[in-house]
Amino acid sequence: MKISSTARLRIVTIALTTFLTAGISIFAAVQSHEQDRDLVDRGITEVVNAAAENPQQELSAALFYLDQYSLDLSLHLLSRDGALTTINSATSDRLETISISQARSAQVAIVQDDQNMNYRLKALEISGGDYLIVSGSTLAVDEEFRGNLQSAAIATIGANLLAFVILTFYIGSIRRRDEQDALVRMQEFLGDASHKLRTPLTVVKGYVEMLSKSMFTEEQDKERAFLRVNTEILRMEDLIHDLLLLAELGESASRDYELCDLSELLRGHVDDFALLNPQRAVAVHIQSDIHIEAVRDFLSRFIQNGLNNISRHTPADAPVNVTLKQLGKKLTLSIEDGGAGLPESAYREKVQSLHRFDKSRSRENGGSGLGLSIMAAVVTRLGGEFTLQKSSLGGLQILAEIPVKANP
Repeated sequence: MKISSTARLRIVTIALTTFLTAGISIFAAVQSHEQDRDLVDRGITEVVNAAAENPQQELSAALFYLDQYSLDLSLHLLSRDGALTTINSATSDRLETISISQARSAQVAIVQDDQNMNYRLKALEISGGDYLIVSGSTLAVDEEFRGNLQSAAIATIGANLLAFVILTFYIGSIRRRDEQDALVRMQEFLGDASHKLRTPLTVVKGYVEMLSKSMFTEEQDKERAFLRVNTEILRMEDLIHDLLLLAELGESASRDYELCDLSELLRGHVDDFALLNPQRAVAVHIQSDIHIEAVRDFLSRFIQNGLNNISRHTPADAPVNVTLKQLGKKLTLSIEDGGAGLPESAYREKVQSLHRFDKSRSRENGGSGLGLSIMAAVVTRLGGEFTLQKSSLGGLQILAEIPVKANP
């Protein structure tokens, strides 16, 4: 199942919000819980140390320390025969039984009571072989920790809801903007298409009307009229073919890609171009064995458009320079000519599909005027960048930078 880009954005945003909010909240709760438990342990340790510093008077010293610092801790006396006597009870005193072995273990470090996991204790062997047990409850600390975890969960849910609402509004605004931009582009496209179709249709309509009214009496005039009608029909066919290709390039559903040898494909087109243009000086710098995952027909159309533009719009003896090279995971395809180039404003524009760069050139040279638009759409479909630059030969340089996604 394919996940849309908006769904992926929501998932990533919610995941990131959950990670940050829950992570920070849980970290703060854990740190607070450890500090509160350390505070209980510190009190127990201080009472035991005070008793240990007063041999023969351990019990009195422990009671004095509890009273002096108002510590909410319990004090028990464990006799050698295992009898447990409570000397001082804390607010929540839960220590009911403790064995001699447990008391011995509690001498080394503070331990958790086996029966009540939220109860901490430490033992001190006093004179006579008895054990002084100092214990404290962490029940309030643990309850506060659970409350903090619940607060963290609520904060995380709230942050996710807020992020979802903000993201929904953001995606909605982006979608409305994209729809508006698409509508503007479509209106421009329809305007360009209707403008291009109107002229040949007008010519065809005029000649057909004159032919139907027998306004041409000479056979030569009739032949010229039919030839002109046929020329305009062919021009409309080319235009419709280009429009359909642009529409196909703009579709989300893609044709099957194949691994294409771009070096061989480009070299074949350039050889044909050089053969048909013997007066031109064609410099070729094509790196071998450059492969790319693409639709072969689209690549061929890209190369053909670039070379056909040179044939149509430059002098017959204008030089041409074709370069193909790969550096790392990116290939660069450059087609340069020594013609007049484009208007200066065209080099500053961002190349987009459905855009005419020089609106005065197409009719005089027999093209549809959508060649560069098709080339831009082909490169965009491959995830690359298409730019127009001033050529070192004096004319136009068509530059395509395409990521290489697969190697043979």
